[in-house]
Amino acid sequence: MVFINESAALNGLADTIIKGGVSLYNAVKYIYSIAEKDFYNVSIKDAFKVVLNNITDTDSLQALGLRIDDATCREMQNDEYNRVLPMIVYSLAVRIPTLKSVRSGDDVMSDDQLYRLYTMVMDKGAENYRDMISETFLETKYLVRKGKKLPPFTADWFKTYIYTSVPSLAEITNKNMFLLGYSDVLFAMFYSCLEEELKNKIYEYTADLPEEEEE
Repeated sequence: MVFINESAALNGLADTIIKGGVSLYNAVKYIYSIAEKDFYNVSIKDAFKVVLNNITDTDSLQALGLRIDDATCREMQNDEYNRVLPMIVYSLAVRIPTLKSVRSGDDVMSDDQLYRLYTMVMDKGAENYRDMISETFLETKYLVRKGKKLPPFTADWFKTYIYTSVPSLAEITNKNMFLLGYSDVLFAMFYSCLEEELKNKIYEYTADLPEEEEE
């Protein structure tokens, strides 16, 4: 794909993916904090709306008066849970080949551009710790090239990691069950919104091209 400035475009897309990962990571913490004291004071529907309307705003839920600290998220304040962030970013990075479906006229991103974008995101700290996430960049690339449907973006790996590696969150409590229940919905809805954000970013980076180059 011909961008106005290819380097800026790839860096901008990489930053969007990383900010999206941080936003999802923080959203999990913020919404988890609701179960501490504000379960009946904060609407979960409003919380979802704020997050999904501000997909790269890493602290958008502060607007609802929520906070993430030892008092509200003590079960998440440990090295084991901190590994979730690079895994979330990885789970988004391996789906970069799906951007092949975004067209500017008849133009699409090349395999080289997609791989360079993936490398940028990985170099910024994405990690598949203990291979918790079964998807890979090459597998996604193959499915996209063959026109096959990708598996849905789910919180399955996240829940498996919680059960196997974060004892403080694996314990059966009302608060922890709340976490596992809403994460299923949050992950799926968040990814759908991030896909749309990335598509819009690509259009921005090609918007000012001369008409003959966009055709």
